[in-house]
Amino acid sequence: MDKNKRNALQRARLSSGLTQEALAERSGYSADSVRAWESGARMASLEALGILGEVLDAPWLSGVYLREQSTALNGLLPDFEVDRPLAEAAAEYVSCILELVDTRVDRALLRMVADGQIDQVELPVFEALMDLAARANKAYYEIRFAKGRES
Repeated sequence: MDKNKRNALQRARLSSGLTQEALAERSGYSADSVRAWESGARMASLEALGILGEVLDAPWLSGVYLREQSTALNGLLPDFEVDRPLAEAAAEYVSCILELVDTRVDRALLRMVADGQIDQVELPVFEALMDLAARANKAYYEIRFAKGRES
């Protein structure tokens, strides 16, 4: 990990106004563990991330931290913005839904998969649908973890 770039755990801790020692005390982990997780020397477990997320009131921590630490989740979890203004995130999500309805891509997908495969002629429409779905998925997470949204 780039030593000058803050990871999700460090960003959450700093935004909570806690020192590494205070986070360690509140979470039940050692300050050495917190330092190692923040520096990238070691990766926090899912269990630890769950506890740290609760202590820091950062429900997004597990997904964002794991995505930053490993490429394994890149295809599953979008690179979304935490604390994006709620109105912006919602507008993007609605835009995706309206684009889906306006282009009637849903009907095209049903026709494409009727034979159980996507051929070369159908592939560009399928890829456009997947891009739209990825945008909507990213917007969903941005709404879920938006600034101004009650937890």
